[in-house]
Amino acid sequence: MSLSGKMYAWGERAKYVPEEAGVYAFYNEDRILIYLGGSTNLQKTFTHYLETNFSDDPRKRETIYYKRESTLNWKERVKELLDEYSQQHGELPKLNIPPEPSKKEVASEWGFYFYEDVGKPLFEAAFNLEDFWEKIGKIPVASLEFHQKRGDFANWIRDVFKETQLAERIEKIYSIGEDLRRELLNARHNPEVAECPRCGTQAGPVKTWKMAGKPSKTGERLQLTIGFYKCNNCKKTFRNVIKKEKIESTS
Repeated sequence: MSLSGKMYAWGERAKYVPEEAGVYAFYNEDRILIYLGGSTNLQKTFTHYLETNFSDDPRKRETIYYKRESTLNWKERVKELLDEYSQQHGELPKLNIPPEPSKKEVASEWGFYFYEDVGKPLFEAAFNLEDFWEKIGKIPVASLEFHQKRGDFANWIRDVFKETQLAERIEKIYSIGEDLRRELLNARHNPEVAECPRCGTQAGPVKTWKMAGKPSKTGERLQLTIGFYKCNNCKKTFRNVIKKEKIESTS
């Protein structure tokens, strides 16, 4: 059964939907379904979309109409709706399909040139984001640490590709070694989504909380955002570190 309920015009009035869990559907100007989602608090989610103008996913800016449906079991309902849509159309709604990585090529003077240290080039360069992530996966850790400490990765992605949200996620990474490589690669995706360690199914957190981590080798303290997950496929529960942030010194 498809999403029930009245179709509304998207706009500021959407901020005043009830504060309840549920699912929602976005439609374009031709009233064609473009996205199915769910939330523990529809009002909070809609308010975020409106106040940020869909900055997390600019593709959703073609939303003109929406429907909503209240349900506590919103995750199961979203899966049911997506399965139904896929059976009818042979694919997911277009905005439920992750966007392709940017293949925009930049001129040589705007490319990212990897160094291991000042005056020590690796003779490796990237001229689009797809190539950049490929290089991140294989260059020496020393080069990753050198550029991340200087903020080079975030600055290039923000200044050249205007990927502000991605740049902000990268700026908040403070790991070293192979942990740094792993977190840089993970930053491409929604940081709250994690793979079930038993069956590999992707899941979102049931709840999150913050806690102070152990001091690093340099004495810096980090605040961790931890997610508690329950796999919708095999029902395994697990935890995952979603984010690490420096704790400002009070001295």
